Order: sequence, then C-alpha cells, then structure tokens
Amino acid sequence: MNLVAVRKLLSWCCFALLWSACNKSTTIGSELQPQNLGVIFTDTVSIETSTILLDSIATTNREIILAGEYTDPVLGQIKAASFFNVQPFNKTFSFGANPQFISAVFSLPINFVYGDSSQVQTLSVHRLTEKINPNRVYYNYDMLNYEPTPVGSYTFSGTQTSAFGKIEIPLSDSFRDEIVNLVNLNANDELTQAELDAFVKGFALVSQGGNAIWGFRVTDQIPAAIEIKFIGDNGSEQIYRIVVRNATSAEDVSNERYNSQRFNHVSANRTSTPLQTLTNAYQTLPSSVTNQQTFIQESLGIRTKVIFPYLKELVKDKTIAINKADLVVYPVENSHNQFYKLPRRLDMLRLDENGKLVKYFLRFAETRLGQGVIIQDTLDARIQAEGNNPFGFDKPFAATFNSISNSYNMEITTYLQYVLNGLNPRYKGVNKFPNSGFILSSDLANTAIYRMIVSSPKRATRKMQLRIFYTIVK
Repeated sequence: MNLVAVRKLLSWCCFALLWSACNKSTTIGSELQPQNLGVIFTDTVSIETSTILLDSIATTNREIILAGEYTDPVLGQIKAASFFNVQPFNKTFSFGANPQFISAVFSLPINFVYGDSSQVQTLSVHRLTEKINPNRVYYNYDMLNYEPTPVGSYTFSGTQTSAFGKIEIPLSDSFRDEIVNLVNLNANDELTQAELDAFVKGFALVSQGGNAIWGFRVTDQIPAAIEIKFIGDNGSEQIYRIVVRNATSAEDVSNERYNSQRFNHVSANRTSTPLQTLTNAYQTLPSSVTNQQTFIQESLGIRTKVIFPYLKELVKDKTIAINKADLVVYPVENSHNQFYKLPRRLDMLRLDENGKLVKYFLRFAETRLGQGVIIQDTLDARIQAEGNNPFGFDKPFAATFNSISNSYNMEITTYLQYVLNGLNPRYKGVNKFPNSGFILSSDLANTAIYRMIVSSPKRATRKMQLRIFYTIVK
C-alpha cells in the first residue's frame, strides 16, 4: 500500500485517537521511542530558528509607495521614501483665460500608517534631477537625486489627515503656475507622456521628523495625484490631475521590459539593536543569541528561518506517513500594540538544498486598455496549500493571525512528508524536498513595513511548536 493510500485510510481516525496519542508523545531529535501500529502524536519535535537577512528586496512598481520614519524600540530607526514618475490624467484640457484657483495639492490616499502618527512630521515632494531607468529593477537600498527645494510640503500630525483618508500636500504657487502654463500650451492638443516627461523627470516623496511611516496606494481606481482645483471661465468648479504613473498600463508594459516607473527606498540604522551584526546576505543569527526570539521585517529583508534538524530520527529505518502536521507560530508577548501592528498573515518561502530561496519566473500575456501586454516578474516560491501541487506556485498557503489563540497556524502536512521522503534511504521516488528549512515572511511583500518578533521554540511561554500526527508504515 503506498503512502497516499495509507494517509487517506488513517487520517479519518486521527482525532479519535488524539487522547491516547497525546499520552504517547515522542521527542524527535532527543528521546525518540519506537512505537507500534497506530496513529502517533508528537508536539516536541526539535526546531531551530534564526533571523536571516536576505538579498536586497526589489521594490519596483509596487502598488504602495512609502514615506516616513520611526524609531522601533527593538529594531532601531527605520526610514522610507518613494520615487516615481507621473502621467496625464485629463487628456485634453484648458484652464481658460482667468482661472480662479481654489487649491493645488499632491493628494495621497492613505493605505496604512505604522508607528505613532500623533507626533508632528513633515512630508515633502521634490523634483528628481535624474530619471528613473525603465529597464532596470530598483531595490530597497536605491535612491535618486532630487532638488533640495520642494515643490510642496506639509507639516502635520496623524489627527490632521483628510476626512477622506488622504494626506494633501499643498503645492507652491510657482509650481502650480508652471503646470497651468504647460497645459494651456497644449490646450488644443493632448498633453502627451513625452511632453510631461520633458517637463519633469519625476518626483521624490520624503519625510522629516515624526515617528510613523505612511503607506499610500497608487492604482487606477485610487490615484495619488497632483490636483489643481479652480473656478473656470464659465463659473463652474473644475479639477485638473496629473497622477502617479501606473506601471501596469498597456503603454508601460511592452516588449517584455520590466518598465520601472516607481520604487521605494527603505533603510534602517540597527546600531545598538539585537541585529546590529546582521549585515550580509543570507547571514543568520540564531535565536539563542537574540533572547530566544527572531524577527520579521519584510521591506528590509529581515525574516525568520525555521528548520527541523533531527527529522531523520523520525525515519531511521522506517517509512513514515504524515497524517497531519501543523506549525504554530506565536509573537513574543507584549511585542505588538496599536502602533506596532502584526502582519495580517505569514507566508512560507521554500529553500533549496543550499539554503537559498527557490525562485521562479512569472510571465504571462493579458489585455489591458485594449492592448496585449506582457507581464513578468521573478518571485519567491512558497509552500503550497494542502490539496494543491506541492511543486506549484499559484496556490500558496498563507496563515492569518488568530486573535483568539494569538498565533499563526500553518498546515505543512505535504511539505513535511516530502522532506521525510528525501531523508528516507528506502524512498526512490521524486516527490521530495531537501531538509533545508523554510523562511517565514510577512504579507504585502516588498512594501510592508510591519514587523513581527517571533517566539522561539525554547522560549518559556508561547513557544513555537510543530504538532504531528503520523503513522509508521509496516
């Protein structure tokens, strides 16, 4: 009888045998005891965790642009800024001969704020002095030069944001007038992208002071935009917009180019923090040297590595069928609050036999704005949800935070079975994974500033556990 048949036959009785099984718990990796027929339960599998610094994080063309800074009580000072191109929103437009201006702002729809937004900070918009290269990928460490004098700035606290969930940065009259003159010169024609690009190379959104980082969503439905509101010659109120350029329009993605239009810069000063020695790609710090805790901060490439070093002790000279396996992950108590929120969910990224992230290239064609375009990106392979192809890419498992148990619960039944297959010298099939561990990563990849402090398996309370129901196949 093969392993799949055995699993199907025995999994129905798993929970019926829970009571007796729980009284037969084995410690895999230290005190494994042989057991007879039946479903066996263990929650004492040896787990090793560490904080890992991955390669630089690509932040090109993400839906959320970031700006702000805050000092994390654990991870140090975090700063974020964004760099982006713009595109015309109103195609053919005229301000008329005598516009009566009401306002001119850079409007930014708020997606999230992280940190204490009640403190005063300043956001400012600057013209770039160099262009974004559409043919390269930008990373979290990248920056571009910009003019020192802003075209607009806004000093505020979080209580002064718009009732419509926006931050509106007032623009200078001189910059407003430059835009009006540009548009009126083209009043009988369409203001083209080339003409706008010749007028401005792009913008930088930067922050000074405060203790919060803001995330602004920039999509076709919710555009971040320069908005000039005025009374026209006919007495009606009108709005002219120039929006942050959408990197997924037909005009932006063509000929299989990446076509970079915007990116985020995110940096950290980790001096005098538990992670101050973490400086090189794929370097790890075991939880034993960071007070039995590890860390996740997605946009800085800080994640948690999990490995089960003694799984081979479970196999030895036997064949094992995993009926169910759940990894339970807890945040360290009192490490999160209204300012330092937890990620909504956690993903699990696969590692190859060398302990490096498994990558795959995503490329597909679709129709946008009536034109065929090519979409492409290089992504991290994630552990798939149960019932799907374990070697696939499109059905990843994501663990949402359970506020009742205060944990993330991850089912890794198939993943663990495939790791055990690779450890079993009697197994001759191809359905196997290396026992290299995996990476815990937060959601909103490459844009999230949220962080999590993960409780290690050796912490006194709420420690990480792997709970397994398994059967020894005779």
